[in-house]
Amino acid sequence: MRNSKLFQKVLAASTALLLVGTAAPIAGQANAASDADADRKVQSIFERVGLQSPISLDRVEASPDEVEESNDSSDSQTPETPEQPESTNSGDTTDQTDSSFGDQLIQTGEKYMGTPYKFGASSNTTKVFDCSSFTQRVFKENGVDLPRSSRQQAKVGTTVSKSELQKGDLLFFKLRSSNGEIGHVGIYAGDGKILHTWGPGGVRYDDLSDGWLEWGYVKAKRVTPAN
Repeated sequence: MRNSKLFQKVLAASTALLLVGTAAPIAGQANAASDADADRKVQSIFERVGLQSPISLDRVEASPDEVEESNDSSDSQTPETPEQPESTNSGDTTDQTDSSFGDQLIQTGEKYMGTPYKFGASSNTTKVFDCSSFTQRVFKENGVDLPRSSRQQAKVGTTVSKSELQKGDLLFFKLRSSNGEIGHVGIYAGDGKILHTWGPGGVRYDDLSDGWLEWGYVKAKRVTPAN
């Protein structure tokens, strides 16, 4: 009887592996996030039948943000930009100017939709981007020179609350393996979306409600030609 129950458990777990393993190719556009979801499902099934999952916890907990984690490692050779004094916005005219500039930034960024992601991409190319070279390029084409890395970019501009985000604001995120430090940057596109790049798919829109973006959000900065 005991051997029979063990056989049933192994059979159920093997079936789970087979089903999840074949689901990704059928889904079409598989990425790091979907892989992690599949791994969690397998782990859950193994736990239900009382067996240890063959998938490590580290793999299950991995998220797309880890694709960007080494981004600042290459950028760390660039000298840090000193923290700039915080500035404040006031008046309807300033808000309208910021909004118009934000629209221009998004229009520029959309030109590069689908451009492949490449870790450590050069600032001199538009054929590939990493997260901070993308934001640097978009702002440069609109008259603003940003530092190279996400951590350096987080030190410029005006800090804004998440409830007051406008198109064009820079959004900064920590990573699961970055010890709380900033490791990813993108551009707020309005309607709860971010225009950025990481991993398969390159430059694209994502929802800020996505798990790793919601978890890793640190702060937003508004950078305009005026500041």
